This record gives sequence, structure tokens and C-alpha cells, in this order.
Amino acid sequence: MHHTNDLRGIDLNLLVVLDALLAERHVSRAAERLAMTQPAVSHALARLRELLDDPLLVRQGNAMLPTARAQALAGPLADVLGQVRDLVLPGGFDPAHSQRRFRVGASDYGSAVVLPGVLRCLRSTAPGMTLEVMHYPRLEILRRVGDGTLDAGMVVAPMLPEDLQGELLLREHFVCVTDRANVDDAGTCDLERYLAAPHLHISIQGMHHSHVDEALRAQGLSRRIVAIAPHFMVATSLLPGTDLVLTVAARAVNADRLDPRLACFAPPLAVPSFDVMLVSRRDSNNDPALAWLRKVCRDAVMPGA
Repeated sequence: MHHTNDLRGIDLNLLVVLDALLAERHVSRAAERLAMTQPAVSHALARLRELLDDPLLVRQGNAMLPTARAQALAGPLADVLGQVRDLVLPGGFDPAHSQRRFRVGASDYGSAVVLPGVLRCLRSTAPGMTLEVMHYPRLEILRRVGDGTLDAGMVVAPMLPEDLQGELLLREHFVCVTDRANVDDAGTCDLERYLAAPHLHISIQGMHHSHVDEALRAQGLSRRIVAIAPHFMVATSLLPGTDLVLTVAARAVNADRLDPRLACFAPPLAVPSFDVMLVSRRDSNNDPALAWLRKVCRDAVMPGA
């Protein structure tokens, strides 16, 4: 049987009731929220239990607690109802009244650079929206955006699969950071000293060649990486008292709050800048809420881009 025909036998209004029950965890409060009678909500809950073959809410003392199945349904259900509201309500998408939940993939670097502005905007103009940020390696973000698990992702991605699109968020360059004991009187480090030093490398996915290593290899050179860590925003805290050199995206280093024991300087070789992209599915262009969120992300970094 076609899936559309399957849905004809289901009262989709039950999903609205389920959303209220999961939010309130109380039949009377859910009824008040929905402007329904308590018996009507109780009857809807009985139908939902039969439809989903799960008790959904189980009484424990004076509370009704969601089952594992109900907890798993809560996020996707909120997403679906949010999209339906955006689709059918008069005037189309309205961020002030939207209940959408967005899932975005990003590293801690992307989160630190983009999210502050995004969250300020959401709290002031779209207080009903929920933003969930997932921390994955670049290729995993692309895969999950492609299969719809993520709505969008912030990645360094010069090449994208055909079903994805990318828009520029910011252009970034590299800086070096090390303990002041490792630099000259001018607070810098020449190429010979740089190559002789042990290096700290930041990567979510373990050892791999970065833009820095590619620039070195182009000159027939290489560096010695002795430590690898997965988090950009705590990397500088690992350096004081060591001989390690960190070459990292400039926005990952808060120069105004840099530990006074550390020196920050330009790399002693030319390392190309790189673009941080916001990627999404090409077939999501007809989703006004996601288009709005993409604009919010772009605007969040525009002053510093």
C-alpha cells in the first residue's frame, strides 16, 4: 500500500495532542493547553497508545513520565509540527511564532565564532525555536546533512557532494601561538626554529594533513606533530610551560584574553587562508524557516568576516 494511503487511516490531530502531553506530562494541563476537555485528551492518549503500541506516559507517584519511545519521538515530533505550522499558517513562516527545532553540525570553533550572534537573534526574534548543535568531524557533518539528520553544517569544505550547497560564512587565516620562552626578543619565530619545534595539532578526526602541512609539503618541508587534541577553543591553554607550537585559525585565539605567558605571531611561511562554509541540502531551498536560519548565521559573522 502507498504510504499516503497509510496516513489516510490516521488522525493527524493526535500528533498535536501527543506534543502537548509530552510537554506537560499531565492530562489536565495538556487539555487546558489545547482548549480541550480532559476526557477528550484521555481518549486521544488511549488512541495514541494503540496506534504506537507503547504506553507513552507512565504514572509514577503524582507524575507521568515518558517512556523511551516517547522520549525518542519528542524531538522529531516538534520538528514536524513546526514545519507544518510554517507551511499552513496565514502569512507563511513567522520566526516570532515558529516552534522549529534545528540541528546544526559544527566544531567548537564554529560554535564559538557563529553561535553567539545566532543565539542573540533567536532569543530576541524567535524565542520558540530550538537550536541543537552537534559536534562531528567534517565528513560526518556532510553525510548527516545529506541524509537529513542535520539541517545544516559549518565546515571547511572546498568540494561538496552534488546534493549539497554551500554559502560563505567567513574567510579565516592562521596564527601561531607558543610559550614566550620559545620565541625571540621580537616575539616571533623564524622558519628554522618553527620546523625544529614540536607541534600541537588540533583535529576532531585524529591525525590528518591540514592546510599548514600542505603549505609545508609544497616547499618540500614538514613539521613534527607530537600532540593531537580535538578542541580548538581550549588549545592555547595546553601551551604554557611547554615547548609546543600551535598553528591555528586566528578566531580560535582570543588575542584580548590570551594568557600573558604566551606569544602570538604570524606563521613564518605563507599558509593560504580558508573558507568556512554553511552547507545545506539543495532541496531545502523551499523551506522558509531554514532559509531564515541561514541568513541569521551569515549575519552573525558578517562584521568579522
